[in-house]
Amino acid sequence: MVVGILIAVNINNGNNQRILNKAEDKSLVRLKADLENDLKRYNYLEGQFAKRIVKLDSTLDLVHNQSTLKHRLDIISTHQIAFFLIEAYTTTFEEMVNTGRLYSMKNKDLWKEIIIYYRQVSKWGRYVEKDNQQLRSLMSQPIYNDYWAIGDKILEEKEISVQQYPWLTRQYSKEMNDIEALLVGARKVFKENKATVRILKRQCEDLLEKLDKLYPEE
Repeated sequence: MVVGILIAVNINNGNNQRILNKAEDKSLVRLKADLENDLKRYNYLEGQFAKRIVKLDSTLDLVHNQSTLKHRLDIISTHQIAFFLIEAYTTTFEEMVNTGRLYSMKNKDLWKEIIIYYRQVSKWGRYVEKDNQQLRSLMSQPIYNDYWAIGDKILEEKEISVQQYPWLTRQYSKEMNDIEALLVGARKVFKENKATVRILKRQCEDLLEKLDKLYPEE
């Protein structure tokens, strides 16, 4: 009788473990899909930051050679200041945390790497947003009011009055020096953000490589 009960308990435990293993496998397959989407996002961001750095470099070349009114208007019309978020697809990760499935994983090394990756995304994402906020704060200063107003007029193909903006007729005016400072600041932010994306991209690729070995494409 006791032997029969023990056998039944062992069978039940074995079935429960198989269910847990199957649930873990499904979660990790979904996590792999999330990471593949993260990698696509990192590749996109890396390309966007690279394009903006190149564009800012060419714009700064114009700043150093602003010999005509057209040059000065080109500087204003070609700026490439934009903002991007550094974030990951976290639905599966959060589900694994909330259900406890993450901490019960058989592969503890993989478990640690998953946690480290998502912590790094969160940390670097905060740094990038802080950089973005600083750049937004710089852009909103009153010294750039003319800059944005002229930029809007160029975009809308409206006439620009040099009487209203007399500094446009002068080389290396204070206003153009201010614009140069803004462009240099933006370039610094984009360069740092690009480096951040590359760090996360490598971590994502390493984690994907390990999951690919466990769950190769069929």
